[in-house]
Formats: sequence, structure tokens, C-alpha cells
Amino acid sequence: MPSLRDPDSWLSLVSRGALLVPSVLDALIRIATFRPHVCCTSGGLVSLPVVLAARLLRVPVYLWEGNVVPGRVNRLLAGWSQRIGATFDASASFLPRDRTHVSGDPIRRSLLRWRGPEARTVLKLDHGHVVLASGGSQGSERINDAVMGALGQLLRRATVIHLTGGAHIGRAEARKATLAPELAERYRPYAFLRDEMGAALAAADLVIGRAGASSIAEPLAFGKPLVLVPFGAAASGHQEANARAIQETGAAEVIRESELDGERLAAVILGLLDDPPRLARMSSAARALGRPNAAGTVATELLKLGRCS
Repeated sequence: MPSLRDPDSWLSLVSRGALLVPSVLDALIRIATFRPHVCCTSGGLVSLPVVLAARLLRVPVYLWEGNVVPGRVNRLLAGWSQRIGATFDASASFLPRDRTHVSGDPIRRSLLRWRGPEARTVLKLDHGHVVLASGGSQGSERINDAVMGALGQLLRRATVIHLTGGAHIGRAEARKATLAPELAERYRPYAFLRDEMGAALAAADLVIGRAGASSIAEPLAFGKPLVLVPFGAAASGHQEANARAIQETGAAEVIRESELDGERLAAVILGLLDDPPRLARMSSAARALGRPNAAGTVATELLKLGRCS
């Protein structure tokens, strides 16, 4: 289904209007059969028939919003929802205040079992600085290019754990092969990490990443300062809004994608590593924002809304 954040989205919505009635009827049958106590959704156009059906059958709706600025459908759904969970405090101005609470972004419990010393041992890291860079699950060519361009400067000061995405790991390994042995030892490229992702977050002094809800929530749960590069093509600039909201708290620095290159990235990172008091203040701000128990908070709200507790 298209997003209503897209410029031509209203045309998309109209063109799919014929599907709405049969979709709502199908959802009505399924909900009447299943008889849920509560409907939980993260919104988007695909959820519209289900939420409509739930409300027609008087099933309460819990909407979870991951971004600072909700999309058009989620602003519509918020009016029909009995309870709304937001990832960011700044979302409150876009949502019904009397029904909205800040839940945070649910993250995997398995990530949170890691602690710094154990993580460094498992990942075979020394006691120097550790920088974790990721462009998300698929990787980001722009972030990868900037990281690889900055390696000559960064590796003299820190170990770099670089999550490239599967399509880009070959380039990173080729770049590693060009490094002097003492620098190559400190460059750790991976296509992605599974269970070890928690270890990488726990070990890092600084995290570079996109500004999607999960990309922000996971480092914050570990109290890690962020260097955020919002995805420039994200609909309605929602990643830019997410990044600026975290920057305003003091937990992040933001680099616009159009300004990103190896020199700029190295300057920002080294500037932070060279300023321990500032890095400590960013860590404190990140720790204050982190909501490692977000999943439990959402679950508790669902049980209350469904009168299951």
C-alpha cells in the first residue's frame, strides 16, 4: 500500500478506494470470529480497514507511532484510537494529548543482556574508543562511503565496527585489505549482526546511524551518544524530524545527507572523542531518553485497554 506521506498519495488513496469496502467487510468477519479484546496497530494505510472494522465492533484500538511527525493516516487513526503510544516526546503536539503516552520504541530483550566489559571481551576489543556505524538492516551506500573515506583518520583513534548491509560487505572487505596491518586490525566490517548487535551497542562509545525510530531507540537504550544522518528521501522528512528532536535533547549530532563525506564525518567523530566532558553529557542525555522497557510498557497498556488485567 502507498504511504500518504508521498506527494501523489491522495490520488493513490482514491484509486484504492474501491478496495476499502471489501477490505473492511473481510476485517469485520475476521474480528467477529476471533473476538479480540484489543486491536494494536502501528498504523499506515494498510491498517485502515482493520481499525475501521475494530471500531464498528467496539474493539478498543491502541495505536503506536514511531516517528515524531505522524503520517496522515496515523493522524486520522489517532482520532479513533482509545490509547496512543509515542516514541518521542515531541509527537505530543501532533496527537491527542489526553490519550497519548510516551512508550518508547520496543526493542529486542536479547539486546539488553549485554554489558560493556563482557561485550568487549566477546568482540575481542581493546580498551580504546569504539565507534559503531550502521546504515540500517539493508545498509546505506552514503554512510558506507563516508565511513570508508574516514577510516584513515578514525582508525588511529578508535576501533570501527561497521555494519555495511549484505550488498556492500565486499567493498568494505576490499577496503580493509588496503589498510596497514595495525589499522586493519581495528576495522571490523560486518554485513550485519544478530545476537552480537547488543554486544556492539554495549561496547560502543559512539553510534553513527540513520534516524528511523529503531535506529535511534536501540542506542538510546544503552545510553549511547549518536551521530545521526537522516535519510534524505524519507517521506515528509520524518527522519529529519526524528533526528532534530534527539539533537535538541543534547544526545545527538546531526549531519545532513547532502553534507556527508569522509572528511565531515571524521571531523564530527574526532571532535566528540576529543571532548570527553561533552561526550559524557551526551551519554547522560541519551540514558535519560532511553526506554529499554518500551515493549513492557506497551504490553501493560494493551492489557489495561483490553481489560485483561
